[in-house]
Amino acid sequence: MRLFKPLLRQLHTALPDNVRHPIDIASISLQDTLQNWKMPAYRVRSSLPNNNEEGTILYLGDKPQYTTWTHKIFGQMLEPVSLGKYSLFQILKGRNQALPADITLCPINPLTMHLFKREWRILPLFVDCLVDLHKPIHELITSKGANHPMRVARRHDYHFENAESDKILHEFFHQMLIPTIQNRHEKRAFLSSWENVQRMYQNGTLITAHLDDKWIGAILLIQENKKRIRIANLGWRNGDDEWLKKGIVSALYNRSLTWAQENGFMEFNLGGSNPFVKDGPLNFKLKWGATMVPPELKFVDGQIEGARSFIGAKFDWRSQTTQSFLTSNPLLECAMGRLRAISWNTEIPPQFRRQVESGCEWVNLAESSDIKLR
Repeated sequence: MRLFKPLLRQLHTALPDNVRHPIDIASISLQDTLQNWKMPAYRVRSSLPNNNEEGTILYLGDKPQYTTWTHKIFGQMLEPVSLGKYSLFQILKGRNQALPADITLCPINPLTMHLFKREWRILPLFVDCLVDLHKPIHELITSKGANHPMRVARRHDYHFENAESDKILHEFFHQMLIPTIQNRHEKRAFLSSWENVQRMYQNGTLITAHLDDKWIGAILLIQENKKRIRIANLGWRNGDDEWLKKGIVSALYNRSLTWAQENGFMEFNLGGSNPFVKDGPLNFKLKWGATMVPPELKFVDGQIEGARSFIGAKFDWRSQTTQSFLTSNPLLECAMGRLRAISWNTEIPPQFRRQVESGCEWVNLAESSDIKLR
């Protein structure tokens, strides 16, 4: 077998991309399925914030993003209770007495995705927000939500530099990025590692923002391909909200878009956001003329990224927990390869109307024929 491995690698490398990539995706999906055939299960059970009824959410696998769901459903952070491990077969069969819940979330990959179609809904772990850089920058900043903070930023007259040293990157990481994430997301914070930020910086650009002689904040951009660049990380001095009020984010967004356009990029990815229609960071990005897209499978330095960017969600439609959650937190799901919003008797928020007018379907599941209230 050892003799055949080098030959197989050579044959694999010689294949055209349209043949090799599906093989790679199938291979990594199969490997992921076998490695995670038995997944840890965690349950959170507590009273709902608006009444005395008790709700239950079941998490399968280890996903840091699950903490956001706990907070949105119960209005607080709660430690999940471990229930042991369950096989993919047991999860899909759904007859184990320990597994029923109002809402169940399970990680999936391109191979197992097809097994979750019947009772499950496919949700992205995040959505990307893409800006078309063919338009002039001033035309992108047309909404009131983007215009006001830009006027604030212009009044403070920030100036910018492109950083070129590891020392500056180190200061950005420890004194800006980490404090900003901790301040904005508290216990739900998902912190980037220093090694990961260093790796991204090798193929990126760090733009720093200054006010008078003081360095205030910075944004790390990385190139996704020849035409697209995206925001990897953003932070400001000590995570202080005072700088947020002074338009530091809008200033860095505006400078980044301008820099990307000047350097020949056609698309700008404002980065991933939680798949909740009312998510604050998501709506801030949409104000800049961005279009939402689901995560995509891509090959970076020969490695597949995005193979586990979706989760299967199973809802008990009779449950008060499910209904009240979707009333307060409309979700984005993937249907036929496109994003659509699902809700429960919820009016379309004003800040999301442009997305609906641009073709994002809005579904009221309380009136939908594709679910059964049994």
